[in-house]
Amino acid sequence: MKLKGLLIDLDGSIYRGDVPLHYSKEFIEFLREKNVKFMFLTNNSTKLPEEYIEKLQKMGIFTNTDEILTSGIATAIYLKKIKNQGTAYVIGEKALKKVISDIGWELCEDKDMVDSVVVGLDREFTFEKLRKANYHIRNGAKFLATNPDKTFPTENGIDPGAGSLVAAVSSASQKRPFIIGKPSPYMGKIAIEKLGLKSEEVGVVGDRIDTDICLGKRLNVKTFLLLTGVTQSKDLERSKIKPDFVFENLEDLTKFLKGHLEK
Repeated sequence: MKLKGLLIDLDGSIYRGDVPLHYSKEFIEFLREKNVKFMFLTNNSTKLPEEYIEKLQKMGIFTNTDEILTSGIATAIYLKKIKNQGTAYVIGEKALKKVISDIGWELCEDKDMVDSVVVGLDREFTFEKLRKANYHIRNGAKFLATNPDKTFPTENGIDPGAGSLVAAVSSASQKRPFIIGKPSPYMGKIAIEKLGLKSEEVGVVGDRIDTDICLGKRLNVKTFLLLTGVTQSKDLERSKIKPDFVFENLEDLTKFLKGHLEK
């Protein structure tokens, strides 16, 4: 198998909450040993890469900022490409606002006009924030969404995700957003470019058919589904999206790669 790089999901694939999943440390060590490049991809815009580095380090997995791409970072990259310095109204938390301000964009609360409205997960979302986003989009601001995930699992159950807030803004403004995160191919293309590889040399590893595997299909790359998170065997039967390979856990995936990677 011609595989030089992997785009790897985090929550549900490498860990669940604060608990590392079986064989996650050994899997990453195997990739390094075989010189397989990788990029961790997460739709979570509420954390900085440095926070993920610290979290993974506690699990014995050592990485760096070049190997982590959040939907927030991908959004900042997109904004920088469309305009070197612009103005944005951001519905999101500290991490998202920081990565956008770090690229030289001005965060605006009360300006009459802004270039873009960015919507990510904001656990202090209010009607006033919805009103402002609606106003700016109706006045010509570009509407960006960090990701479309309507919910996400927590220790207490299922919480509303960024996609729920995006849906509210979209409903009010009557505009569809440009989506940055998975399963939009945009985030995947950034990751492949950062790895310095061609798409045919890359695969996607993740636990969700609707985001991870769908991303892989849109990028036209090999897809490896792990049954360690959201998607279970019964879901595969109902899904129109079919992964190329399915594994119970990372140990099984590692064994498969050992036998199939090109020497």
